[in-house]
Amino acid sequence: MSKKRKKSGLVVGIDLGGTNMTVGVVDRAHKIVASEKRKTKASLGLEAVIDRIVDTVGRACEGADVKIDAIDAVGIGAPSAIDFEEGVVINAGNLGWKLVPLRAILEKRLGTRVIVENDVNAAIWGEAKLGAAKNWREVLAVWVGTGIGGGLVLNGEIHRGAFHTAGEIGQMLLFPRGGIGRRTLEEHCSRLAMVRAMETIVGFYPQSKIRGAFKEPGEDGMIGSSAIAACYGAGDELVVRVVDDSAELLGIAIANAVTLLSVEAVVLGGGVVEALGKRFVARVRESFEWHVFPSTLKKCHLAASELGDRAGVLGAALLAQDSCDKPRRAKIS
Repeated sequence: MSKKRKKSGLVVGIDLGGTNMTVGVVDRAHKIVASEKRKTKASLGLEAVIDRIVDTVGRACEGADVKIDAIDAVGIGAPSAIDFEEGVVINAGNLGWKLVPLRAILEKRLGTRVIVENDVNAAIWGEAKLGAAKNWREVLAVWVGTGIGGGLVLNGEIHRGAFHTAGEIGQMLLFPRGGIGRRTLEEHCSRLAMVRAMETIVGFYPQSKIRGAFKEPGEDGMIGSSAIAACYGAGDELVVRVVDDSAELLGIAIANAVTLLSVEAVVLGGGVVEALGKRFVARVRESFEWHVFPSTLKKCHLAASELGDRAGVLGAALLAQDSCDKPRRAKIS
C-alpha cells in the first residue's frame, strides 16, 4: 500500500446489498466501463461474502480489460451505519455483520485504497453529482426496497453525524404504540411491509390478481416489486389500497424530516420506487405537501432517482475518485 503507482484513471464502485452486489469499473468521465452483478449470499458468512466481492471485482476488471492492481481506488456502499474514518461496518443486519473492518480486509485482498460508505449515502452522492440532485446542496435521500434507508447531503457534503447514523429515516417512529413490528416507517412502507399487509387482507379481495404472485414468490420468499407494480398499474383494488397507504405514510415521514431540516430537495430511490414509478412518487408528493410545515416548504424539490440502480455504484466510485488526491488522516494515539 505504501508503494506509489501510476494512476490509471479507473476506479471501482461496489453497491453491496443483503441480496445482490453490483460492481462497476468507472472512468474519469464517470462512465461505467464494465459491470458485474451477482448474489451476495450473506448466509454463507463473512469470509464467503468477501471472497465473492473480490471475485466480482476481478470479473468486472476483466470486462474492462484492466488488471485489479491498475485500479486507483475502490469505493463500496454497505447497508449499515459506517465508521467512515476507520472503514468499519458497524451493524449490517441483513448481512449479519457487526464491527467488521471492511476497509482493512478489502485493502489487503485487493491491494489498493478502499473507501467504505453507507449504501444510501453512496447512492445520494451519485445523485448529487450526476443525477436528480445535482442542482441542490441540501438533500434528503429515501431509498425504498426490501427495507427503507436514508442519507443526507448538507452544505454540499455527505452528512454522517457524530455517531455515524445520520439519515436513517426508515427507523423513524410513526406509531410508538403500534406493537412490535408495527412502529417504524420501514415496518409500514417497505416492500416487506407492503407484502405483509397484502397477505393480511387478501381474503377480502377474492378477485385480486396479486393472489397469483403469492404462489410464485421471488428468491427472497416475497412478492417482487415488479409483480406489485403490475397490479398497481392495472388498478388492482387490494394493491392500490396498500401501496397508496404506504405512499401516504412515506410522505408524512418525509414531511417530518423536511420540517426539521429544511432541505432543498428529496430524492426517492430503490427497487420499489423504480418499479412503481411516477404514480407512486406523485402520491408521496401529495402527502408530503399536505403535512409539511410551514407551507413554504412545499417548494422543496421531490423527485425520483435519475440514476436508478447505477446510483450506488457511481456514488461509491465518485468517493473512490475523491479519495485518490486526499491523504488519509493519521490516527491519534
